[in-house]
Amino acid sequence: MLTYFLFFFYLFTGTLLLHLIIRRNNFPFSIYHTTTIVFFKIFMGCVYGWVFLHYYGGDDTWNYFLESKDETNLLLQHPGRFFEPFSPYYSLKIKDDNGWEAFRMYVNDFERWFIIKGLAILNLLSGKNYYIDVVFFEFGIFAGPLLLFKVLAREFPARMGMYFLLIFFFPSITFWTSGIRAEGLLLLFLALMIYNGQAYARKPIAWRIFGILTGFLGMLLIRYQFLLVFLPFYAAYLMSLRQKENTPRYFRRVFMAISLIFFLSLFLSPNWQLSRPLQHAQTSFFLLKANTRYQLDSLKPGPLAFVKVLPQAISNSALRPFPWEGKSLLQSVSSVEVLFLIAGLFFFIASPKRKYQISHPLYWLFLFYGVSQLIIIGMVVPFPGAIVRYRSISLLFLILFLYAGNPLLQQKLRYWIFKLH
Repeated sequence: MLTYFLFFFYLFTGTLLLHLIIRRNNFPFSIYHTTTIVFFKIFMGCVYGWVFLHYYGGDDTWNYFLESKDETNLLLQHPGRFFEPFSPYYSLKIKDDNGWEAFRMYVNDFERWFIIKGLAILNLLSGKNYYIDVVFFEFGIFAGPLLLFKVLAREFPARMGMYFLLIFFFPSITFWTSGIRAEGLLLLFLALMIYNGQAYARKPIAWRIFGILTGFLGMLLIRYQFLLVFLPFYAAYLMSLRQKENTPRYFRRVFMAISLIFFLSLFLSPNWQLSRPLQHAQTSFFLLKANTRYQLDSLKPGPLAFVKVLPQAISNSALRPFPWEGKSLLQSVSSVEVLFLIAGLFFFIASPKRKYQISHPLYWLFLFYGVSQLIIIGMVVPFPGAIVRYRSISLLFLILFLYAGNPLLQQKLRYWIFKLH
């Protein structure tokens, strides 16, 4: 009984506090808007945990939670030892003062320690209950979708209704970014960089730089591989904002330069090829076991291997699972999101006003980063379960790009949802 009381007490109290914060920051949300987006996201977070516990025997989410129970005891008994892994000296001691190896260890292990020890602290308030921890975790990462909505609604107010539905209520994307995993944190840090970058371009203020650096540091420590793909296009985004350039000129230059440098490096000796990190990452995934695995050839030195793998990568990450491949509820839902993406592509191509709809640096950032990240994921990961989780943010960005939408439809959605003409 106490568990249920705590769950609903934290849920309703957190919702009211969040609504007060939202209203102070000029969001067009009533208490009904705030309640629906909070309840849906926390519901999806609980469903995520329940599904993986009852149908898959647990996953990293539950492993993190189980480890966090012991960490809570360590926090109460030996707080110094609890926080020790966050100190760089801890990694240096393990790696015998080898600075580079210590840095790699620190970055590679930070995501795991951050989530486990964060849950350990939350356990003090939840009584070591997974689902109450979900409530706290969701409130902690809620700024991600909120900031993304705010920056889009500010630039394109007529499309506010469409953004509200896609960002907060697209089922599969909300599902994968609501588990106690890195995806929700990544969306938060990406949104911090995007929002503060645009705000700084409008009005240069020092604390906006702090917001950008916070997002940068968060991505670096949580999943630096995604940061490496994001940074070049983020630089093009900032340059476009600074120059008030709405065409994809800077994005095309960055994409072509990176592609050319990468491709030319494939003709060098294997030790100098820029494909080595991808090869190592793919090899690490090939060593893992899973019930389902897509066909994916090994990345080998030289350009021919990448030319061969590229169609497989695009198919695996952007087009699969096909509807007839759905062997479980999660796979079937994932096939629906692929159909939604393909429908958006046809809608985008057929729209006579598509150039007007996407003439903004933010949309070009969504397109170039989303496509590039999908290709990298497809080249490295052969497992459909991991692909659909890793691609969730890229999929959101591409859907926001493709469904820039019919102005008449969006005007109606804006009125239906927010009662604004």
